[in-house]
Amino acid sequence: MKKLLSALLIGATTISQTGAFTGVSSWAEPAVTQAMTMGIVPDSLQNTQAGKAISRAEFCEVAVELYKNISGKTAPSNIISPFTDTDNQTIAAASALGIVNGKGDGTFAPYDTITRQEFCVMLCNVIRAINGQNDTIETNTIDVFPDGDLVADWAKTDVETIVNSEIMTGILEDGETLLKPLETTSREQAMVMAVRFADCYAGVQNDSEQEQPEQETPEINQTEQEIEQDKDNQPVYIIKPEEAASLTRDERLNILFGKTEIGFENQQEAENAMIEITVPVWRLQSDGSKKAGQMTLEVNECLSLVYQAIFEDIFNGSEQFPIKDGGSYAWRTNERSEHRWGTAIDLNWNENMECYIDEIGNVTEITSGSHWLPNEDPYSIPEDGDVVKAFEKYGFAWGGNAWQNKRDYMHFSYFGT
Repeated sequence: MKKLLSALLIGATTISQTGAFTGVSSWAEPAVTQAMTMGIVPDSLQNTQAGKAISRAEFCEVAVELYKNISGKTAPSNIISPFTDTDNQTIAAASALGIVNGKGDGTFAPYDTITRQEFCVMLCNVIRAINGQNDTIETNTIDVFPDGDLVADWAKTDVETIVNSEIMTGILEDGETLLKPLETTSREQAMVMAVRFADCYAGVQNDSEQEQPEQETPEINQTEQEIEQDKDNQPVYIIKPEEAASLTRDERLNILFGKTEIGFENQQEAENAMIEITVPVWRLQSDGSKKAGQMTLEVNECLSLVYQAIFEDIFNGSEQFPIKDGGSYAWRTNERSEHRWGTAIDLNWNENMECYIDEIGNVTEITSGSHWLPNEDPYSIPEDGDVVKAFEKYGFAWGGNAWQNKRDYMHFSYFGT
């Protein structure tokens, strides 16, 4: 990994202007210039003070630009905002990608500032949006900082990852280098770390791209499947919703992968099999009412009609279950993750935690999200509610009851993993 910039130091000489910013510190000038060249400085930061704290809304714009710059993908668009206090499409896109979350009351607080530990989590969320949830690094790097113990437990792994990658290098103060995890992040600090981050993860999207093997035609009865043509005029077998639950595992594998083994050969093959769909959802408002909206998902094309039917069932259900977060395809490092294949969906991830349990059902470790409180938190998925019933109707397993030692209440999967 190349070191583009020197350590982040406070108190350096400032210069009058660099591109979009005013009052840029001398130590940040190369990074700000590089950020502008890379196109990751959003228009919203034009003529703003470089030393002022970056807001949540401003960082969303930077994060989405990083996502596009590193992945080569476009960001989700035409999304109904899940938040009651902003209609900003970039914030909605960042939320849809899982880069940022709301405040738990339906708001986003776009003008609030971001602490340095929150910044680390959000940067790691960018990579999760591109390449899965298992790229964090667990070390003891932050223990070398005198104030490393101030890092919150929920942020520690991501702070370790960002520090270990030398994206965040500390702040020199009174002869010692401090992490200062609870302090705000300035705009110029954000640009320094954004450029380092882009440099560190450049090309991550292409690491697994290989020459694509010729696809085999799935061995299925075509009279039972709806056949469409993809962009390359290769046959795509679209599973009918009424048949989804009755297909055997081998039939599902043949339809989705052209073989009786789960998975694609590489990331490019997986992405060629995906399609974007827009589904109806209910959005919870600040006054407790619900408003009809839409959500865009990238899913396996073979299951596109099935996903449409599932979300229509949820939308038409008596609960009017509200959905603020949703994601399906993501090329994750975990080879058993069905998100790699677009055959799994996560919903409302903060309120539907992933956790491990002991033999009597007590939670021993929360690995994602913060809680699961059905019938208390409106975003938590009830085990006997419309959401679980809709997915099970079409042959999906729910992570809330699929395994013995683990619960993943946000997770629904076509192969039960």
